[in-house]
Amino acid sequence: MKALIIAAHGSRKKESNLEIASLVERVSKKVTGSFKMVDHAFLQFAEPLLEKKMGELVQKGATKIVIFPFFIAGGSHILVDIPELVKKAQLIYPHVEFKLTRYLGKIEAIENIIIHEVVS
Repeated sequence: MKALIIAAHGSRKKESNLEIASLVERVSKKVTGSFKMVDHAFLQFAEPLLEKKMGELVQKGATKIVIFPFFIAGGSHILVDIPELVKKAQLIYPHVEFKLTRYLGKIEAIENIIIHEVVS
């Protein structure tokens, strides 16, 4: 079973974390044919943490987990923390395929989204 985790930074502000949950809910409705489960996780300040969420999805039967980092720039969470968590999960769950995608800011279409927002 294939699962998607949208991984965000996490905030002490509950409303910010709820925005991520809402985004994930909208994404989930649009990828039902591709993913059996779609969820969110955070790196810090909020639950669920990414490490815990990967384990939960494995326990629910996920055999492939795609992690999409919802980050604009390639700081330490992108360059170190998330790859290390994925590597650790791969060691713990060798029967599960983990795929870490490009982060949001690295996707070429992001400039089109910005242009559309400011020019419209």
